[in-house]
Amino acid sequence: MTSLKSAYEGAVENLIQPGSPFETGRKSYGGVDTLAYVNAPKTLVALLAPGRAFADEEFLVYQDERYSFGEFFDQSDRLAQQLIAQFGIRKGDRVAIAMRNYPEWLVSFVAIASTGAVVVPLNSWGQAEELRLNLVDAQVSLVICDQQRLVLINPVALSMPAIVARSAEPLPENCASFQQLLNAVDTNDDPGAPPAVVIDGEDPAMILYTSGTSGRAKGALFSHRNCCQAIVNLEAVGAMAYILNADAFNGHAQLGAPAKSLLTVPLFHVAGLYSLFLLNLRNGRGIVMMHKWDPVTACQLIDREKITVVVGAPSMLLDLIQRDEFSAADTGNLINFSGGGAATPTRLAELVREKAPNALPGAGWGLTESGSAGTAFTGYPVTAKPGASGFVNPVVELRFCEEDGTEVATGTAGEIWIKSPTLINGYINAPEANASDFRDGWFKTGDIGYLDEDGCMFICDRAKDLVIRGGENIYPVEIENCIQSIPGVQRVAAFAVPSERLGEELAVVISCSSADLEQLTAEMVQQHCQEKLAKFKVPSFIKFTDLDLPMNAMSKVLKRQVKDIYFPLSE
Repeated sequence: MTSLKSAYEGAVENLIQPGSPFETGRKSYGGVDTLAYVNAPKTLVALLAPGRAFADEEFLVYQDERYSFGEFFDQSDRLAQQLIAQFGIRKGDRVAIAMRNYPEWLVSFVAIASTGAVVVPLNSWGQAEELRLNLVDAQVSLVICDQQRLVLINPVALSMPAIVARSAEPLPENCASFQQLLNAVDTNDDPGAPPAVVIDGEDPAMILYTSGTSGRAKGALFSHRNCCQAIVNLEAVGAMAYILNADAFNGHAQLGAPAKSLLTVPLFHVAGLYSLFLLNLRNGRGIVMMHKWDPVTACQLIDREKITVVVGAPSMLLDLIQRDEFSAADTGNLINFSGGGAATPTRLAELVREKAPNALPGAGWGLTESGSAGTAFTGYPVTAKPGASGFVNPVVELRFCEEDGTEVATGTAGEIWIKSPTLINGYINAPEANASDFRDGWFKTGDIGYLDEDGCMFICDRAKDLVIRGGENIYPVEIENCIQSIPGVQRVAAFAVPSERLGEELAVVISCSSADLEQLTAEMVQQHCQEKLAKFKVPSFIKFTDLDLPMNAMSKVLKRQVKDIYFPLSE
């Protein structure tokens, strides 16, 4: 047993022992036996209640606005009262949130959940048709939106009432002003607590639409138990990070900097919702919210607000840390600089050590359906295992399988199946996907990966992205990470193009600055790959652009669109 594996297993044993807040045991939910945190809260109301104890401390910063925990909960309680009194919202009703990152988004989520209604966060990047389809698919009774989404959705045409935040324009019929609703609650009648609604852990809490890079989004239905187990799992992952990096965390504590996270990602995505919003609200930690991602603004906020935690997609973090503005900023308070949601390039950890030496790099793997649970690690294990995505979370079980579902040999790459109390039971209105992707409590993720001898996860790629060149398997993410290490490269997309001789060959599109566009050549890239990869993995076709590659809301490159633009005749 290596020292890394021994340290990890010792930390887990200490973390989940009987009597610990993170004690684990076998539980049965709907006939599915799974590991679970036995002391986790059962409902979102109970989960978030500890945050109320931090009443006078600062919770949220948005541009020039600042809110204490007390002010935040006061607003959410007022809105909850109005949802019930003015709109007749009852337990089980579905209420959508359709807006960019605003404080009202956070307030709305807590208010809806406290009434026992089901929160339906919508993709604020979505266009009119997608938003309306989701509203109909989820059978939404009420939508809380901003002015831009109000215009796109046109709730009047759907005979749907709406609450509109930050609108300076006259509102259509059946639409109410967010702020006026809060102001209408009698200031002498302090809400004080959420409405008294009896909620069970297995009651539906949220429908979160998947944000994959291809295909139509599906509505993932989460119970209160799913949500609570997921947040407690994130707390356990944080405790694990502390145990394995105690000296670094204790040294950072001497700075006296209050914990404050930069919210870089959309709230309709599980990373922003769970890892930043709900986790911080429960534990009395501050959030600095960005309206949208901008690396220069992020650098300014890190400096001005003394940010301690930055979490985002690896591509976002690479973009951020390589900016001149990042080097010029005061980053001395950073302790956690973590990428997740995609395989993390080794270059990111190297840049963290170089440009933010006080910060601990982090990496992880998870997905919407699992409530972000999966694998993770922080600090020295990231350095010891470059390219890995972490240790398996304490309440996560994994299988690695062939396409037909049979398990592969230990250490062999296979499609990842996951079981966890954080995992949804299925999608709404998607019987075919439920039949194919869920089996006896296990979920087929579509990702290919393996665990090494230390139990660390390595993500190879998406199953659908695999390139088979003359019978040899090529995982595009490996090639992308290799090319990403070339100075001047900003983003890379690798994919298959047809070949009469070999069946498929590997093509890549590389995004870089205009200055670097004149310096980078296909021969240079191929030589770099030949020095680091097997010969059959060297890309056959390479194109460069000084335009950014099309991406989704989580800064994942949309490979289908890239292929259509740069290799349109390859089908």
